[in-house]
Amino acid sequence: MTNPHDPHDTHAKHHLNRKPSLDALAKRHDLDEELEWATAELLLETLETRGRDALDFHEIPVSAIRDIVRHAFESGYRSGLHAGYRQGRSDACDEARGKEARTQPRNPDLVDRATTDPTT
Repeated sequence: MTNPHDPHDTHAKHHLNRKPSLDALAKRHDLDEELEWATAELLLETLETRGRDALDFHEIPVSAIRDIVRHAFESGYRSGLHAGYRQGRSDACDEARGKEARTQPRNPDLVDRATTDPTT
């Protein structure tokens, strides 16, 4: 098992220095949007833990929990349909094996030509 805080663990260092894949960046963005939606839906100031019961525990109606679970499921389902087959299982398998993650989409029309080297 790797420990990213262990200075002698070179495998963990390698994982810290890798560029995140396009899918990882998209997932992070989608999660941030969903957390913002849930915060607004629950009428909360933040979803961060603040270390005080009065700030961290809230009465939440069952209907709100049900709506959030449904919304999260539907959002994940749509995202999975979009991303899961876009780059395919081979990229996920490559990342699981520790190969370098793709940083450019497979579809050349999606590449920002102003920021890429035309010789690649």
